[in-house]
Amino acid sequence: MERIVSKDNERIKLLAKLQKSRRTREESGTFVAEGVRLAREVLAGGLVVRQAFATEAAAGRYTAVWEALCQKAQEAFWLAESLEEKISDVRSPQGIYCICDIPRPAPQGMVCAGKLLALDRLQDPGNLGTILRTADAFGAGGVILGGQCADCFSPKVVRSTMGSVFRLPVWQVENLAQTLLDLRREGFVCFGAALDETAQRLGEVVFPARTVAVIGNEGNGISPQVLAACQQTLYIPMKGKAESLNAGVAASLILWEMCR
Repeated sequence: MERIVSKDNERIKLLAKLQKSRRTREESGTFVAEGVRLAREVLAGGLVVRQAFATEAAAGRYTAVWEALCQKAQEAFWLAESLEEKISDVRSPQGIYCICDIPRPAPQGMVCAGKLLALDRLQDPGNLGTILRTADAFGAGGVILGGQCADCFSPKVVRSTMGSVFRLPVWQVENLAQTLLDLRREGFVCFGAALDETAQRLGEVVFPARTVAVIGNEGNGISPQVLAACQQTLYIPMKGKAESLNAGVAASLILWEMCR
């Protein structure tokens, strides 16, 4: 097995770019899963592993995981520990890295998914990771990312989902309003989280079997075009003086009510 020691090695350059650049991930259709926990999730999730890398210390410490990766990956390489400063996205790297294909769920699967959550221009990676993990935990059929949402395969989001992004169908769409209208024609009811005179109180809403609940941007909420594509609006009652909830918390509460 080849041992990579130079930071100028093309594979090391690609690893570093995939960690830092959304454009590189989108153009290549791949992302990096870093660390032993995510390596286990990659193996369990059946993802395509293009390349696997490990320091000799990590391979000895996590022998079973590394051997499984070597069997699954198209290529495997030893990695000098001195290179981890260039490629790792964490302070204390564990020495294992996988370059995997980004899962692409079939567009027609959206129609069969049942209970869906849609995110309109959600920007914060931490919120997105929380939402994807919660959607997986509560059994949602999938998540639709509309507009310029944060990248669900950025290192921070992948880590915070704890592998949920490998299991949960996630669809990226350019025109969320049109997607909602298409789903309505398939029998879905679309709810937008918003405050208006007709908004229904969460906890009193009966969600149909085919439902899409929409959460908006952290600062500006749901865009007018997307909100116009929703049949109904809903809000989360609050007793304190806070004006609103964090987007991740709001989505979690709606997911619980929608999927319970």
